[in-house]
Amino acid sequence: MSRLDEIIGRGRRPRLLVSVRDESELEDAISGGADWIDFKEPDEGALGPVSVEMASRMVEAINERTPISAALGELVDWQNSPSQRILTVQGIGVVKLGLAGLASERNWEAMWLDFNQHAFDQGKQLAAVVYADWQRAVAPQPDAVLAMAIRAGAKYVLIDTWDKKSCSTMSCFSPGELEQFVSQINRSGMATVLAGSLQLADVPSATEMGADIIAVRGAACEGLRTNKINPDSVRAIREALDLATSADFTVTIDQ
Repeated sequence: MSRLDEIIGRGRRPRLLVSVRDESELEDAISGGADWIDFKEPDEGALGPVSVEMASRMVEAINERTPISAALGELVDWQNSPSQRILTVQGIGVVKLGLAGLASERNWEAMWLDFNQHAFDQGKQLAAVVYADWQRAVAPQPDAVLAMAIRAGAKYVLIDTWDKKSCSTMSCFSPGELEQFVSQINRSGMATVLAGSLQLADVPSATEMGADIIAVRGAACEGLRTNKINPDSVRAIREALDLATSADFTVTIDQ
């Protein structure tokens, strides 16, 4: 069974992904119950990359205890980005590159597909990034990104927010719209990674709508998302996720 099959096997509880910036944070995230570790520098934006040196040290520290993903910034900045070197780091399975600023770029799909092949050649899966606040990010519309991901045979679709001070993913979409979008991703055989300023109170809804991976940063920190990861906060999310999954499972059995 592949790693993706393990993640998206329906009836399994969603995985908890926590984004960290250094070794001490990743240990706090794992001790709190994270299933998946993501490398991200929150001071550098929605998908701010860590340094290649930090990425290498964290891969070594994780020592195959969890799957690993890494943020690489925005595709529009890629040609001059030092995060290009992260692609050479062994042990990172999934990478993320945002589409902010490309709404009016005719060739954005070709640009993404070229990078997708480049990532694949380096042994990594490229997640398709949908910005819930796509208008503010000047990014392609969610449906267009999803259609491209399906055509490309992508394995992961990340739903995130570009502006962490505007709306959360849960509030950017209209009622029922997000659930329908997640359902489309699931029916296409891809794993849905749900992120975007999610809070502890969002866990039951995120679980119910069928997210495969629930990704957090701010909710796992001591206050602001740029502060340090708090293992107790991670543990609270882990417990809420387990409780929501148990409740869903009980309902299914009773029916």
